[in-house]
Amino acid sequence: MKKLLLLVGLLFWSCEDQREEDPIVSNIDMWLDGGEIPVEDYYEKVTTYGKAFLSPEECQIGSHNPCDEYHMMKIFVIHFQKEDGRVTPEKEHYAVVFYDYNGLEDGNLIDEGVYVWPDTNVNQGINLEIVGLSDYTTAAQGVIRESADGRVSGIAEGNFYNPYREKFQNGLVVFENLEVGTDTSNTFYSEFY
Repeated sequence: MKKLLLLVGLLFWSCEDQREEDPIVSNIDMWLDGGEIPVEDYYEKVTTYGKAFLSPEECQIGSHNPCDEYHMMKIFVIHFQKEDGRVTPEKEHYAVVFYDYNGLEDGNLIDEGVYVWPDTNVNQGINLEIVGLSDYTTAAQGVIRESADGRVSGIAEGNFYNPYREKFQNGLVVFENLEVGTDTSNTFYSEFY
């Protein structure tokens, strides 16, 4: 009887799920005019920023000045900065900016979907930016294919004018499981949205 209990105990003990959960791995790849950019080597600082808020913020239900209609606004930014330190518009950087003017009230900082520029859909747009006196996006598109639990996966591609190189360029960014940061010191877009 003791041997039978020992055998049954060993059987149940050995059948327990002993796998460790795989850690979540984030990844980001970039190409500029078809050439791969080694993100970790080329940029000193890569940060993300996300924010979801009612617009205008003072139009929240229960506030002293409620509005008849309000919209959930969302922004998600990936910053690639050449210099280390605080992210500022004066330092050379590249940014991918997803924005949604009519987001879901679901707790995510950006919604899944297709984002385009020029934004033919007035609700969801995207910009590719290199700060300079004359940078601008001529065309861009992106997809947030997964947004859950504070992590985002997707792709962004577009054409923009680069004032540092004085030419038009095509950029492509593919990202997996990026953690969406909320620290305002890692962005300067918190003031605009």
